[in-house]
Amino acid sequence: MRFSKSFSRFSYTLAILHGFFIGAVSIGLFAIVIQWQDLTAAEKPETPESAETPETPSTPETPGELTPVTVPIDLGAPVQFYAKQHGVFSSADGATALLQSSPALKSAAIVLIDNKFYVWSAASLAEVDVKSEGSTDSFVKPFQMNSSSCTEAAMQKLPVYLGNAAPSKFNFEGTGNSGAVPKDWVANIGAISALSTDEKVIRIQLISHYMAQNDCLKIEL
Repeated sequence: MRFSKSFSRFSYTLAILHGFFIGAVSIGLFAIVIQWQDLTAAEKPETPESAETPETPSTPETPGELTPVTVPIDLGAPVQFYAKQHGVFSSADGATALLQSSPALKSAAIVLIDNKFYVWSAASLAEVDVKSEGSTDSFVKPFQMNSSSCTEAAMQKLPVYLGNAAPSKFNFEGTGNSGAVPKDWVANIGAISALSTDEKVIRIQLISHYMAQNDCLKIEL
């Protein structure tokens, strides 16, 4: 008899637990169905009562109002830069000797312009960035970079690239062809960055490199 009572109580407990689990699962499924219906209803666009679309009255143009016009960038126009110059020589040997004479010029570049070899250590869009107050070892040299003779898209836009304030953002955004990247551009920036992270140094090194590789690029002093 004790075994039967224990069994009956155990069976009764199982029945209660069984009913509890079934109820919990049913409520959970019901809640999931309700949420799914709510999401579905939210995603469906409201159906207008009438199939006819009312005509939108045209707004007459107000006299005197001008439509804004986007002016394209003139990629052939020269771009103004300022270089930090340390010397100019008639031969590459003289320019190289100057570079080797001072550890401060280890990141400087040699730029060939009109058969003369210029030693520049920095280039910027602003004169103040390359000007050393009271220094007799260097001075500011303004110059313009002209790519109008280039036929390759990347070279035509090189001054636009170099005109960006940070080397990590040297790009052709706004020129209509962001894919026209000069050959080995990313690799060159990476290699120069190992020498210096100064954007003015990276810029002058890129100018020196691509000037030597492309005759169509011109520097006007």
